[in-house]
Amino acid sequence: MRKHALSSAISFILFSGLSTSLMATTNNTPVDDAHSNVLPIISLKANAKDAQTVATHANSALKSDTPFFETAQSVSVITREQLDQKQATTLADAINGVAGVSAGYLGRRGWDDFFIRGQNSSDQIFIDGLKQSQSTSEGVAVELSGMDQIQIIKGPASVNFGLVQPGGMVNLVTKRPQAQTFAHTSLTYGSYDFKQATFDMNYAPNQTEKGAFRLTGRIADQDDPTDYVYFKNFYISPSYHFDLGDKADLSVIASYQHRKYMRQQGIPVIGTLKYNPNGPIDRDLYIGEPEFGGYEGDVYRTGWTYDYNFDNGWKFTQNAAIQKLQSTGRVVFTQTGSSFWAANTPAYTTLNRSNNGRYQTHDITTYSIDNSIQRSFNLLNMVHHLNIGIDAMQTKDDYVNDRYTTGNLNIYQPIYSQTVSYVKNNSTQDINRLRYTGLYMRDRINLTDKIILTLAGRQDWAQASTQNVSKNGIANKLEQIPNSDQKFTGNAGLLYNINDMIAPYASYATSFLPNTRTDVSGNILAPETGKQLEFGLKLQSLDQRIQGSIALYDLRRQNVATIDPNNSGAYVLNGEQQTRGIEAEINAYLLDRLKLSASYSHLFDAKITKDTVLSNIGLSLNNVPQNTYSLSSRYYLTENDLGWYLGGAIRGESSKSYSGLDVHIPSYILYDAETGYEAVYWGAQLSIKNLFDKDYYAGLLNSNMVTLGNPRQINFTVKFKY
Repeated sequence: MRKHALSSAISFILFSGLSTSLMATTNNTPVDDAHSNVLPIISLKANAKDAQTVATHANSALKSDTPFFETAQSVSVITREQLDQKQATTLADAINGVAGVSAGYLGRRGWDDFFIRGQNSSDQIFIDGLKQSQSTSEGVAVELSGMDQIQIIKGPASVNFGLVQPGGMVNLVTKRPQAQTFAHTSLTYGSYDFKQATFDMNYAPNQTEKGAFRLTGRIADQDDPTDYVYFKNFYISPSYHFDLGDKADLSVIASYQHRKYMRQQGIPVIGTLKYNPNGPIDRDLYIGEPEFGGYEGDVYRTGWTYDYNFDNGWKFTQNAAIQKLQSTGRVVFTQTGSSFWAANTPAYTTLNRSNNGRYQTHDITTYSIDNSIQRSFNLLNMVHHLNIGIDAMQTKDDYVNDRYTTGNLNIYQPIYSQTVSYVKNNSTQDINRLRYTGLYMRDRINLTDKIILTLAGRQDWAQASTQNVSKNGIANKLEQIPNSDQKFTGNAGLLYNINDMIAPYASYATSFLPNTRTDVSGNILAPETGKQLEFGLKLQSLDQRIQGSIALYDLRRQNVATIDPNNSGAYVLNGEQQTRGIEAEINAYLLDRLKLSASYSHLFDAKITKDTVLSNIGLSLNNVPQNTYSLSSRYYLTENDLGWYLGGAIRGESSKSYSGLDVHIPSYILYDAETGYEAVYWGAQLSIKNLFDKDYYAGLLNSNMVTLGNPRQINFTVKFKY
């Protein structure tokens, strides 16, 4: 399949190059901007702070340079400056506060987790528009220091990216060479012995991107309030922009990331959310075995982007990446369900840890490529912006899940350093493969100077397989027959630009995602599908310093794998989930001094509408808050980039529920604050997250375990700029 996908991509490249000279006709000649009815893009007149803070485009995520204001879709962008203001070191830190997004319910676990529009989208992470891995448990969170932007598409995005959950996806845009030479470094020290050093160096010998080189990196080390928990990280990323003349652009980027950590695993519900007759449980309790080990992972990535502009107006773009991930994880869990508390011990004092240790390894290799051609032309007195492409991905995950056992743990008098023994029975090794190729076409049509119609369609061919290598002493290997699926997904949107400041829109989109669950016969289930109807309103000021949006949506996730009521451990396709809600957000740069960001989300429904277990129908989705909101600001005491600034933020969530649990996770409101000084060659920043050190809970792992929210974190950063 890999050979087929790559050969298809190569054939497409050759075809696109040979056919460009044949596709130019009288009716589709390049558009003259001076005489076309294309809506004008208003350029920013303010200084660099505007462009950094108020994003107007998301080229990588949308595969188009269409401004947000002309896009009939909900898109949010977090800029580099906003990431620095948040002091974000995790993806949850970065995207919390975005309308329609709730992140971090797993707590300080070491990898990324988030919901978009009520749907778990934790495995929907892209880098520069390319999917990296299908696994949600490889134990390696994405690195943010090498990123320039974070882009969030809400709702189905299969037309652009193929296999995507209907809730949405997150795309990270890497830092690439710039047209100026600079060197930036920073040193940070903070709570819980947080130590961090970053660097970002760019060399542009000709003061252009052509021939420029950039090197970014970070090293960090932090302890945790929870006993024995820590997080270490190293990251480095070089990139180079080749000088290939006026028509061609080629940039290459590589990165290496090493993570090592002991994760926070949560603490029991009884003794925290619910009363424990033995007293409350300390929040610094660690429920695993420290000497058994933690998690360690390495990620190697190489990618490139190539653009070529033909004389006839067509533009060819190739985007590709190869990623290798290797990780190991040693951890001891508790039993779940009715076996959570150990038998023959005082009630609610001792956790049952028998046969529930894990030694997990992942070896994942992923190849991704996307080829497209774009052109704008006039046809039938309408302006078309056409994009045609083919993409492909292949990933292989060699996953080992060895079982271990150890003694129980008294949560009030914990004794560690217990013997952890290997249990061959039930240990497994799975080799999972996923291959897909997609052909897509999108046409943004200016029907008039005010009405924009967007039509898009995509055909995907996907193949998934699982090979199980038994480790229970039986010398057999079971390789499933690959499950092949194909699916057409589409998107249609209509936007009306009333007066260059207000633009209502409506859109409909579908999604497609192969299933990894198996039925009682061991066959992989048919793919999940999704659909969404959305109505919205785009807002902006004439100088584009204010960007806002309001969206009302009805989203359905279908063909959800649910437990087979007649066969434990097997699944059937009888599930459907519905989320309906409203979102609003605004980003503004006012009076040359004040920057504001605000968001609000409300879910009318986030529930199960179909299930094999009738009692589940109507239940709320786990860990999904009904309301989320945020407000952040930064005020500069001077009218330029230099001098003092002050900032603050408010963020919060309403309560969350979990199936089978009769209590909710309480709602919370958190406050952040910052102050800093910027000089020509240096700067300093003091930031405080969770200013009042509020104890709160992030989410529920199951009906027995609750995860902890982040404590107060005080960081002091010194920056040097050359």
